[in-house]
Amino acid sequence: FKSAGAVKVALAGSAFAGWTLLFDWRFAVMIISILVFHEYGHIRAMRRFGIPTKGIYLIPFFGGAAVGDRARTHWQEVYIAMLGPVFGLLMCIAALLAWWLTGIELLGQVATFGALINLFNLLPIYPLDGGRVVKAIAWSANPRVTTPFLLGLSAAAFALTAYAGFWLLSFFLVFGAIDLLGSRAEMLNDQTLPMDGYGMAVSGAWFAGTIAVFLALMWLMADAVPGGQVPMIMLRD
Repeated sequence: FKSAGAVKVALAGSAFAGWTLLFDWRFAVMIISILVFHEYGHIRAMRRFGIPTKGIYLIPFFGGAAVGDRARTHWQEVYIAMLGPVFGLLMCIAALLAWWLTGIELLGQVATFGALINLFNLLPIYPLDGGRVVKAIAWSANPRVTTPFLLGLSAAAFALTAYAGFWLLSFFLVFGAIDLLGSRAEMLNDQTLPMDGYGMAVSGAWFAGTIAVFLALMWLMADAVPGGQVPMIMLRD
């Protein structure tokens, strides 16, 4: 286990065994495929910026992690964080199209559960992808201005998700706001190269638009395949 490769194999085997025990081997394969494709998006983004990577590690009963060196700029941080969900979205769309063409239920389930997993990663809590994006935006401008602005957006998002009945999202939005306030002192001392106004606007639109697409996909698939309603039930629980 001194070898990183051995650790990766051991973690992957444990993750597969855990999901198989909880559900079955087909569900385990589906979840692991979704996680690996998502994390591969992060790896591709890091390599694009020449950032050294150490590979993908699966964490039993939790998820996965793409391990690499730290981003050099806040735009790199946003791009690396968002490319995981983007790759996840591509996988969901490919599975959705394959389901429409073949009628294979497992492909439809890949689309809807893939949307849920990637949406969870976009929650605005560090070190999830959403938390990394929100902090990169907040730290790129004057934190004394951006923090109240982002807290106002969080309040509006809380009201919207509560109105829609997505209580799980509302719950985590509160923790995202607490996380943002807790990092205020760190923001003031941040030395990472910031984004300009255009970069922050693009990052925010990219972040919000991706969340909206995943929610739409989950809503579309809720009654289309067996088990497709589970992600929506979880969001409202």
